[in-house]
Amino acid sequence: MEHLKYKKESEIVLFQGKEIMLENLSPIFVPEQMKRKHRELEQQLYEVFCKYISSGRQEAI
Repeated sequence: MEHLKYKKESEIVLFQGKEIMLENLSPIFVPEQMKRKHRELEQQLYEVFCKYISSGRQEAI
């Protein structure tokens, strides 16, 4: 498993009259990791798209 560093962003927001601290952690990728994650995401989206197209054709028949 890869060791990742994270960028932390904090913000205080009001919710129902109360202050709440929101924290967001975003992974910091080196360029090669970013390319790999991008390819993984493209592949997952392609698979979802193919499922959607396949199910649409079956309903049309």
